[in-house]
Amino acid sequence: MIELTINGKTVQVEPGTTILQAAQRNGIYIPNLCYDKRLRPYGGCRLCVVEVEGQKRLFAACSTPAEQGMAVHTETPKLQKARRTVLELLLLHHPLDCPVCDKAGECDLQDLGYKYGPTKPRFFAERKNDPERVDAPIVERNPNRCILCGKCARICYENQGVGAIELIGRGFKTKISPAFEETLNCEFCGQCIDACPVGALGSRNFRHRSRVWMMEEFKTICPYCGCGCTTNVSVREGKIMRARGKEDVGINEGNLCSIGRFGFDYIYSEKRLTKPMIKKDGALVSVSWDEALRYTAERLNSIKQKYGSSAIGAIGSQRCTMEDNYMLQRFMRDVINADNIDSAARFGYAKYITAIKKAFGLDYLPIKWKSPLEADCILVVESDITSTLPVWGLNFIQAKHRGANLIVADAKETKLARWSTEWLRIRPGAGIALLNGIMNILVEEGLYDSNKVKTIPNYESFIDHIKEFTPEKAASITGLSVEEIKNLARLYASSKNRLLALTSNAMENTKSINTMLAATNLVLLMGDNIDTIQVPAEYSNTMGTWICGVRPQSDGLNTYKMLYGQGDIKALYIMGENPIITFHDTSTVEKTLKEMELLIVQDIFLTDTAKIADIVFPAASWGEKEGLLMSATGDIQSIKKLSSETGDSLPDWKIFVELARAMNNDLGINSISDIRSVINEISKIGEKEISPSFNIAKYDDIEDVSDN
Repeated sequence: MIELTINGKTVQVEPGTTILQAAQRNGIYIPNLCYDKRLRPYGGCRLCVVEVEGQKRLFAACSTPAEQGMAVHTETPKLQKARRTVLELLLLHHPLDCPVCDKAGECDLQDLGYKYGPTKPRFFAERKNDPERVDAPIVERNPNRCILCGKCARICYENQGVGAIELIGRGFKTKISPAFEETLNCEFCGQCIDACPVGALGSRNFRHRSRVWMMEEFKTICPYCGCGCTTNVSVREGKIMRARGKEDVGINEGNLCSIGRFGFDYIYSEKRLTKPMIKKDGALVSVSWDEALRYTAERLNSIKQKYGSSAIGAIGSQRCTMEDNYMLQRFMRDVINADNIDSAARFGYAKYITAIKKAFGLDYLPIKWKSPLEADCILVVESDITSTLPVWGLNFIQAKHRGANLIVADAKETKLARWSTEWLRIRPGAGIALLNGIMNILVEEGLYDSNKVKTIPNYESFIDHIKEFTPEKAASITGLSVEEIKNLARLYASSKNRLLALTSNAMENTKSINTMLAATNLVLLMGDNIDTIQVPAEYSNTMGTWICGVRPQSDGLNTYKMLYGQGDIKALYIMGENPIITFHDTSTVEKTLKEMELLIVQDIFLTDTAKIADIVFPAASWGEKEGLLMSATGDIQSIKKLSSETGDSLPDWKIFVELARAMNNDLGINSISDIRSVINEISKIGEKEISPSFNIAKYDDIEDVSDN
């Protein structure tokens, strides 16, 4: 640690910390316009200049490292004069259009102008008069307001890994723009909008809709993926106006993807379901809740009496809250008396759960958010991480910036493949052969500690199996050269801190449970900590759905058997899923659903699946209900109710409570707090002793789903 004084206050910081960082960590304000903790020091705005005792010139605090014994002053007459001059020059070309600028009220330049700016200008010059660019789908650009701090361009390239915009032109004509001033065509994540300290970049969706002082700010959790990002939502008169990321807020620390920042307007769609519907004379018609619940209860009781409880199944949702999914399984087990309950996690995350159970004896293994930043060698196998968990994927790009070897083995040119140290373009589905080939080389060249791992169960059979995957065989399957596989194996073995990352999603068809087993075998062979393997839960509540019991727990049928089996299920209750569109082999799924004697769909839209249902219940969406979500890191976070329910829609959990009562079964649930008290108990993952075991990872053309 080094010690310095700032404005007479003694502070201690780690070597390499800048003066600005030292001040911020100790609650000392230094004005700035171009600094962002996610980016490399830039020193462009010159507003963060400070005085250092013993030095004649001023220093940019954002790019000057703190030194032992340094005495820094952040507010002196000399500094105020320097900042006033900088602001004069910035405002010289800046349009004074605050009354029509959406940034007014939260504009950094506006605030600094009030604090340091002159009462009248000393300089006069031509003002910029470029046309506004509103031709892009989401991001609008007003180059006249730009102060050329470069934050947007730098966050787009350094942090987001895109580089869609840059400073172009020279002198007075310099502006932020895509190459050749073309229409912006990028990921439209909106990171540049939040980073912009003025109103040069804005959201077309928010344009001229509200003033900041007319809105209330709430923190809630994004409902998209397993990242569990905190999004800061602005609400006016009960309606969401915008969503933003804020620095140091949430696990995402201000980063958001396009869906987290802009993907909330669906809750106000005119196509939302507003009333319960039942099928009469072949068509769905709107009815009251009383009629719908009574009719549903009669139909379910009829099927129970005719075929037994085992003829009724249910499919939960990885995007509904823990309360919703808990009540679904309570309804199925306590009211229907059936264990036929599952979710779309069966196609993806369940494979990983099965693998870690076999390999480590664990029921769950959440990811660690900062794990990529702690590794010096990262191997990504057939996985598009920046699409599955976009914000977590940014850590892989940052790790590459910090010097880590990022190796991507994939048939597709993903975003991480473009940023990788080396992209190994393997054939689709060849990940198992690649991992087995790597382990063959590690064993043959003695690049592992055999004394450490030979006591692990199934070691001998594992070694015999691995010997079959010679470098030549692995090369013939993967399409790589023998030398490429050998170099990868040696690099992986020689690295001190390794990371093996994969995804396991319902929409993927290149990885199987054997891919997961091969990955766990590699971790065990190298004697690494189990956190070396990182496989995230896909959606916002995939882990929560699993933990709340939305899966067969005894002899119940899983998703495969209910939808692709022999027709044992006569009635199916689907909550928050659209199997006809999103499940595998959709023609088989549609045929199975149409043959059901009773199909109940509970959703926020009239989906393709809902259109063929016998009963449709309107559910409240994210933003219209409160609840809990469990992210891929295992953290349980709450979402807030921000708007009123659409029409007569109800929270999913409440529909199950009312339906149970219609079937003369009181589950003892009167409020959401009653459910949470149970969830708090069942969601305590806790520590569990690891029971390692090697497993044979077969390379098959078609996956056998019997083990999933």
